[in-house]
Amino acid sequence: MKKIAFIAAGVFFLVCMTANAQMDSQQSMKPGMMRGGMMQGAMGAMHGGMMSSSPMQSSMIMVNLLPEMQKQLSLSENQTDELIGMRSAFKKQQVDYQAKMTKHNRKLQDLIDSSAPVDEVRKQMKACADIRIDMHSDAYETEQKMKAVLTDEQQEQLEVIMAEHDDMIQKAKPKSRSKKMQ
Repeated sequence: MKKIAFIAAGVFFLVCMTANAQMDSQQSMKPGMMRGGMMQGAMGAMHGGMMSSSPMQSSMIMVNLLPEMQKQLSLSENQTDELIGMRSAFKKQQVDYQAKMTKHNRKLQDLIDSSAPVDEVRKQMKACADIRIDMHSDAYETEQKMKAVLTDEQQEQLEVIMAEHDDMIQKAKPKSRSKKMQ
């Protein structure tokens, strides 16, 4: 039983560390990098790319992406400033979550290293999961607030841009072998 708990705790720890690494890589993106290739890469990840394994990941990408879409969405200076402010507040909050996640992951590892009872390990695993849930729900909430800053026309334009990009991604994907064989 202890072996199963140890393996489960190890797997969960790796999942937490992966989430932590994803957040770190997103936070290292500079606003100027979102133009051109990086912006396309972020939108590709949002629509079936490598980050689509987490449905909430698109919210984190959108929070970083929207302020950079000034020209595409014809954002006013006030809208751009408001979106940048929301993104800045979001990023500061994410740094706090990262610190909490690191602290809880260390405590989880200490519990595992000391062969703590399964109940204690489970409790610590839930604490790590709760932080990740908070991170993603805050990203979703920030995305919704950011979209509320846009006019109806800008929201429609954003949907068009995302749909066009999604179509482009789908067309660029190689056809599966099963379709070729038919």
